Amino acid sequence: MDTRDLGGGQLREPSWAEQLHGLYLDSPAMRRQRRQRQFRRRRVGAVLILATVVAGGVYLVEGVTSSSRPTASTPGKASNQSAGTHRPVVPTSVAPPALNEPGGGRTLFPNRRIVAFYGAAGIPRLGILGSQKPEQLWPQLAAQAAPYDQPATPVLPAYELIAFVTNAAPGSDHSYASRISDDTIEAYLSTVRAHHGLLILDIQPGRGDFLADVQSLARWLAEPDVGLALDPEWKLDANQLPSKQIGHTTAAAVNAVSTWLAQLVASKNLPQKLLLIHQFTDDMVTDKASVQAFPGLAMVFNMDGFGAQEVKAVRYQALAADNRFSLGFKVFYKQDKNPYSPGDLLALTPAPSVVEYQ
Repeated sequence: MDTRDLGGGQLREPSWAEQLHGLYLDSPAMRRQRRQRQFRRRRVGAVLILATVVAGGVYLVEGVTSSSRPTASTPGKASNQSAGTHRPVVPTSVAPPALNEPGGGRTLFPNRRIVAFYGAAGIPRLGILGSQKPEQLWPQLAAQAAPYDQPATPVLPAYELIAFVTNAAPGSDHSYASRISDDTIEAYLSTVRAHHGLLILDIQPGRGDFLADVQSLARWLAEPDVGLALDPEWKLDANQLPSKQIGHTTAAAVNAVSTWLAQLVASKNLPQKLLLIHQFTDDMVTDKASVQAFPGLAMVFNMDGFGAQEVKAVRYQALAADNRFSLGFKVFYKQDKNPYSPGDLLALTPAPSVVEYQ
């Protein structure tokens, strides 16, 4: 069969049956029928336009918007919208309103310093946060935070609440960790919110998975006054048990959490979100050089572990050698020998952006 080039590729010549069909469509009777159908379509189109205007819709009908304004065509180009086509205008997605940090602003550092009490609800041996109910403990936190308050870096008080707690028993999922109740999280959030503070949800995953545990807390992490902490000391391998071995995590696991959290911040138009990673041994985060910084996250490596000032100073400076991230420092009320005072910590170089008390 013969073909001819029409500039847009090859098109075959019409067969004799197609030619007869074309002649039939171009007959006078068929032309009259087409004119009648076009007239009816124009009447229907006018009715549709009127109905669209009355309904307040935003649809293009017969090339005319609901405000009866003709659509503009690009000069020199024919419109590619055929008559009688009904094409809805896709509405532009509206971004969520921008939310601020507790106390105002969109960023945490370097214009704020977080001072936090750490622990598990109702378990005093895991930290001071478990020694009293959240509202009763707040005045003590305010008093502890006061010496850190400076004109250039005002204090943001916080509770770091262990949301996944490691257990001696494996549990039904054999993770050796359990999640606290929604009501408990809400109680602590209500307290910090009443005082314009920050709630930090801490993950001790046991044999579980950091990312899965974090995602289960999405409801709270979508709030502007809730941060996140990862506790690799309690990330166990399949042959490890809580309190028997020191756990660890990988850069890939941290990056997976960071990626998900940064996407949450962007999608909800949240202010900068705290992501704190506890560390006190070199191998607690393996391949740490591969840990990535993400927009929308204030990433902090927190000098955990207890001991004498001299020992903790060495560990802190080891963390400071990686200057890509902010630093935190945990003080143990009972286990530390000669605990650091607020003046001692503020004199460190660099001074910690987060100070925690356990």
